[in-house]
Amino acid sequence: MALNAVAQNTPPSKTTPTNREARTFSSFDLPGRDAELMPRGSIKFENIDLSEVLKFYQEISGRSMIRSPALPNMTISFVNETSLTRVEALQALDNVLAAHGVTMVYLGTKYVKAVPAKEAPGEAAPVIELAAEHLPESSSYLAYYVELKNRTAEEATSALQPFAKMPNSIIGVRGSDVIVLRDYSTNVRRMLQVLEKIEKAPRTPEKTPQPLRKQ
Repeated sequence: MALNAVAQNTPPSKTTPTNREARTFSSFDLPGRDAELMPRGSIKFENIDLSEVLKFYQEISGRSMIRSPALPNMTISFVNETSLTRVEALQALDNVLAAHGVTMVYLGTKYVKAVPAKEAPGEAAPVIELAAEHLPESSSYLAYYVELKNRTAEEATSALQPFAKMPNSIIGVRGSDVIVLRDYSTNVRRMLQVLEKIEKAPRTPEKTPQPLRKQ
């Protein structure tokens, strides 16, 4: 795997179609799926064009890259100061790209789409069913379904709104106790932590209105 392919402005190494289909990765893969480490400083972007960064993303994910025609022209700089697994590298790139207004959207097991962040809410985010503690601390875009136990969708939405990054990222399902969170993984983790606390908190008893006394 050519870790410095982007930094050296050389084409990524070729992989056979069979291997690429069998070895695809995402930012949501659990630790242990890929034990290979990228040493410190092996990813070195110095004012690299966005298109080259996306080529590198395609190479380490093993997925075909779909690029929105609305992506801006930009250059990106990034150096990994710690060793990273392939999955951790994808999470790091999600952070770097999000900081530049680009969101990566996983489509099934073979594709990943790069879109401007403002277009991400209109994309079909991958539905992730990991436990909250296994969600990556990264700007990896996802959808997460939550079944409420002790709060209404309106109460949950009001409590979680300050932690939302994207517009319309908290959606209540009408007629049910389910809400859908569509946001970056690190924000969804915070929302789930807050939701756990408010679900356990006792409800404040409603005050019964008292009749007015005649003077």
